[in-house]
Formats: sequence, structure tokens, C-alpha cells
Amino acid sequence: MLLTIPTLLLVAPLIGFFMGKAADRWLKTTPWLSFVGLVLGFVAAGREIWVIICRVQAEQEGESRR
Repeated sequence: MLLTIPTLLLVAPLIGFFMGKAADRWLKTTPWLSFVGLVLGFVAAGREIWVIICRVQAEQEGESRR
């Protein structure tokens, strides 16, 4: 769990960037889709981090009720 969030913040934007870069080469739209992919990668990482935080909080509430 300790390395999950930093890994998400690193890997998701990189995947988005490289997918955008590939789409840029295919559609000849450099650098627009690379930028869009990078932003979508950060958005995806942020959403996943939010899900992790909510899950941890729910687990902690369940433990405190016991």
C-alpha cells in the first residue's frame, strides 16, 4: 500500500503520454494528443487515488465499530 499512490502518480501519466504520442504519430497532430494523454493520465491517477482513500477510510470505520 505504501508504494501504490506514488506508482500511480508516475505510471498513469506516462501511459497516457505514450498512448497520446502514438496517436499523434498516427494522426499527425503533434503535440496535442500527447498533452491530452498526459492530462488524462493524471486524471485517471487522481480518480484511482480517491478510490483508494475511500476504501481505506471505509476499512478504518469498520474497524472502529468493532
